[in-house]
Amino acid sequence: MKRRSPLVTTRRSLVTSLALLGALIVAPAVAHAAKLEKFSVGLVNWIGYTGLFVGIDKGYFAEEGLEIDPKVFSAPGDGMAPVMNGDLDIHFTTLDVVVKAADKDPNAVKIPFLVDASRGADAFIAKTAYATVKDLKGKKVAVTIGECNELLLISALTSVGMKEEDVDIVNMNPDDAGTAFASGSVDAAVTWEPWITKATSGGEGHVVFSSKQAPYIIIDVLVISPKYGKQKQIEGFLRGMVKAHDYIAAHPDEAAVIAGKAFEQTPEEAAAMLTKVKLFSKAENFSELGTPEKPGPMIPATQALIDFFLGRKVIDKPLKPWSLYDMADLRK
Repeated sequence: MKRRSPLVTTRRSLVTSLALLGALIVAPAVAHAAKLEKFSVGLVNWIGYTGLFVGIDKGYFAEEGLEIDPKVFSAPGDGMAPVMNGDLDIHFTTLDVVVKAADKDPNAVKIPFLVDASRGADAFIAKTAYATVKDLKGKKVAVTIGECNELLLISALTSVGMKEEDVDIVNMNPDDAGTAFASGSVDAAVTWEPWITKATSGGEGHVVFSSKQAPYIIIDVLVISPKYGKQKQIEGFLRGMVKAHDYIAAHPDEAAVIAGKAFEQTPEEAAAMLTKVKLFSKAENFSELGTPEKPGPMIPATQALIDFFLGRKVIDKPLKPWSLYDMADLRK
């Protein structure tokens, strides 16, 4: 059998995969229980969201009376307007996106769950002709301006005494950046999995800097709108996510099979990508945040994002990190 290359999942195929996974568990559940309630979930194609796929496959959301209705977007920020308008029940996104949304309306969004931290699953990749970040001076780099990938780029450049002005930036979302790199139209790109694996396994490129070197820059979270939130359903969804993350920790090989189906990867490819993210358990959600008296590492990480955007005049208000989080639903 010919081994399939690690190609990025299209939006249509990811939704189809989710629907198929859901069908496997929803059908028997309906036969023995009340009709499931549709629960709309926004997401992008990201290995850190494997808990969603596992939760569907293992029936954890169905056990909570929920039928997952996935809405797939091209970039983490694209689902914020729908969740703030009540068109999405919950959205997987990045912490930096929530910071920018809270600047416009501090009460419009809340984070009830820390999903994952990228520990190598986001990276600055370059053609093999460029051995280091310094070698990319004046070269064309694809990156998503105004989101966490730009911050990763800045961290990489700062680490060698460079600035953004030292490279030729092309603004595009992470998937498009990966596509542009694969086509050879840019010299380097800040992108995510599976594009990193594709670039490095094919020999065309290599990683010059990654989120493993900056472990608290790219944080994925769940976000809800308190105004439109379905509290009972949200509580159930969070319980499903906790069970899913516990399952992944206990059964990594089986989880990789499920992730591989969802992302159209081999189980081996999915397993390798899963090692590049830190999925947070329920206990770790609380320890990462800590308390106002003894803050955990997520609080200074949030403050760093706030300060970054304030310095760039992307946001106007000096937000308080704790104002973004509300873990009350996770405690139930």
